[in-house]
Amino acid sequence: METENSSKSRRPVIKWAGILLVLIGAIVVLLWYFVFRDTSPADVNSQAAKEARDQALSEAGTSEVQSLDGVWAIDTEIGEFNDACLTEVCGSSFVGFRIDEELVGIGGKTVVGRTPDVSAQFTINESEIVSSEESRPTVTVDMTTLITDDANRNNAIKRQAIETSKFPEASLVITESIDFSSATDLEAGFTTEIFVDLTIHGVTRQETIEVTASFDGSRILVFGNLGPILLSDYEIEKPRSAVVLSVEDNALMEFQLFFKKID
Repeated sequence: METENSSKSRRPVIKWAGILLVLIGAIVVLLWYFVFRDTSPADVNSQAAKEARDQALSEAGTSEVQSLDGVWAIDTEIGEFNDACLTEVCGSSFVGFRIDEELVGIGGKTVVGRTPDVSAQFTINESEIVSSEESRPTVTVDMTTLITDDANRNNAIKRQAIETSKFPEASLVITESIDFSSATDLEAGFTTEIFVDLTIHGVTRQETIEVTASFDGSRILVFGNLGPILLSDYEIEKPRSAVVLSVEDNALMEFQLFFKKID
């Protein structure tokens, strides 16, 4: 009789222990999915990114440009900068970064930050993007609107690392003209190196960037990346956080820009 009573008394304990384990498991899964899962979007050179760009251009429609010669500027009407731009793919113009970090008890994660608030303008003359002392093509980035997939990190970069509150603007100035007269198929695109003065965190350095450009008859698309960029080269200190075990000492800058002819 005593054994039977003892067995009955253990049943509720076992039942609640099982429920507790299920709840703990559910919490762990939810934390992984919403907080610690690596949700970094496809990089600009990936097939997924290409498909997103193609779709954005297709949805935007076309208005045939008779001549490439003239002034070109960022087309803000192409695509939409939304949550997918930070976790999957992006069909709009943006400039951003990628950096790897190690989270306490979780492991590696690639952090991606992007902003759509980019202004740029250049002039084409006879198959050449012109860069002269009088006028140099410049890409200007509003760093204060740069975001990642985590609100706490967004607040942190305002005062740590790239310190967007202190350095609200970054820029890229093309210092040499770009001749694309040898490109045989502008719609398929071509890849070339450009020479720039890159300013990040108040520091300007000369860099060489490999970019891919194409023209679909209506708009010019330019995308590429630069890296690894040493944080110390731009006097950027690694960010600090209780949940971050370590951060790489280098990052990748990436960009995807759609241009339309304005003159």
